[in-house]
Formats: sequence, C-alpha cells, structure tokens
Amino acid sequence: MTFTELFKTILTADKEQSRKAAREIRKFLYSSHSGGGGIKTFTYIIENATAEYAKIKEDWRQENFVMAVSVIYYLHDRENQPDFLFPWLFQLLQHKNGNIRHAAVRMVQHELGSLTYHIRFPGEKSSFHKFTPEQADIILFSLRANLNSLAANSWKDSYRKIKYVDHLPSGTYKSIQLILSLMDDYCSEVPAQTQTETKEQIFKRRKEIEQELVDMLKETESDFTLDHVRDAIYNEEDNDDMMKVVAMFDRGGDASELSNVLELVTDAWNYFPHKVLGGISPAEKLLEHHNQTKI
Repeated sequence: MTFTELFKTILTADKEQSRKAAREIRKFLYSSHSGGGGIKTFTYIIENATAEYAKIKEDWRQENFVMAVSVIYYLHDRENQPDFLFPWLFQLLQHKNGNIRHAAVRMVQHELGSLTYHIRFPGEKSSFHKFTPEQADIILFSLRANLNSLAANSWKDSYRKIKYVDHLPSGTYKSIQLILSLMDDYCSEVPAQTQTETKEQIFKRRKEIEQELVDMLKETESDFTLDHVRDAIYNEEDNDDMMKVVAMFDRGGDASELSNVLELVTDAWNYFPHKVLGGISPAEKLLEHHNQTKI
C-alpha cells in the first residue's frame, strides 16, 4: 500500500481499517519503500489538512486523520509562513479528544524550534528557514497572546492547588501550558512567566509601563490614549485582541519600532488587569497561584 492509499483509507474506510492505516503512517514514512508521490504528496496533505478535516464527521476519523497529519507535519514546505496552520491547531487544542489535543501540541511545539532560533543562537543565521527574526518575533508574539487568552478562558479554580503542569488534569488548559513551558525554555525574555514578583513589584512595574505607553503613544502620534489601551486589555475576549492593542501604535514604522511596540504591549498585557481573570493581571494571577502552592 502506498502513502496516498494509506491516507485514503484513513478518510474513507471503516473504523478499524482507518485506525490501522493511521498507525501505519509513521512506520511507512521511515521505511525504505515509501511511495505515493514522495515529499510533494506529504506537503499537499499538510497544506490541505484544514479543509480535509472540516469534511470529517466522525470523531474517531478526526482522531485518525489528525494523528496521521502530526506524524508528517514537519515535512511542510511553508518555511516562510510557519504559522499557516495555527488557526486549525488552536481549534484542535480545544477538542474534547485528548489524542487530538496532544497531536496539536506536538505540531505547535515543532514550530517553536525554528521560530526561536534567533533567540537561542543570537547572531547566527539559520540555513533551515528564510523568514526574518522580526517576522519570527511577530509570530511568537501572536502565538503567546492567543495561548494566554485561551488559557484564561479554560482556567478552572480547581487548578489553583496544582503546582506542576504534569499534574494538571487532561484538558485544553494543560495542553496550552505544555506549549508555553517549552516556549519559555526557548525564549530568553519571558519575565512574567518565569519569576514570581511581589504585589509591590507588580504595582511598581505597572506604573512604569503606563508611563512607557504614554511616551510610545506620543512618539507614534497615535490617536489613542492610555485609557484606550487599559480598556482594550481589561475587556479582551478573543485571540485577536492583543493585536488590536498593537494596532493602536501602528504608523507603518520600521522593524525596530514594531519590535519595541510588541515588547511594550506584551508587558502591558502581563501587568494590566483582565476582566476574564477576575479583574487582576496575569502577573498577579501567577503570584496568587504561587501563594496557593505554598500553603
């Protein structure tokens, strides 16, 4: 059976045959006689995965298809657009099926290697991809914003007493934390995620950020005010709200200006209150969790 035939079996055969074909993908991929179109076939399947998945009605076939795609995902050729499947992967992270969520985690984590190359190896140019460090920063910024938003929406009070990610119950929140933990390992500057500050330190840093925002709004000649920024962060509801804050500063400046805006808005997002977090900031949420685990 060829690779193409295996995928056809996953999508059209009965439950048992589909399951067996999905589990044959990995073995077949690394065999010496794999055929059915080679790399072009793999990339075609990956690039059309979202549309193909939308046609699947059965939960068990969705699982088989996603697990099969996750095995070959690293073969995609969208090196200048590594996040091209992220909207679909965010959909999968919220699936009730744990195997599907786990496959989505693996696929997102795979992209973190190339996206953080410029952070882990500063000054060294990668021969594995063509996108710039500035493009990578924008993708990482958006990814973290979307993950934080989804984490806030999937948070449960019962998680307060859980100290380690591995001890979290299976679910969307745990899947997100697995991605964020690897992102934090790869990235050098993630203060809100890697250290616990006191309430006084958080309040002091928030005041500093407020002044920096006022200065940045003036520098970029924005029509928005500090109150607009605070309100947008407090009332955030979906995965795109963080980028709406960035847009308040957008005047079509160069890459260095955008990088400064991204860094400042990330700080504001971490230190300003959010309604979905009960009126406190992510930094305060982290402190609250830290204090709970000490009790």
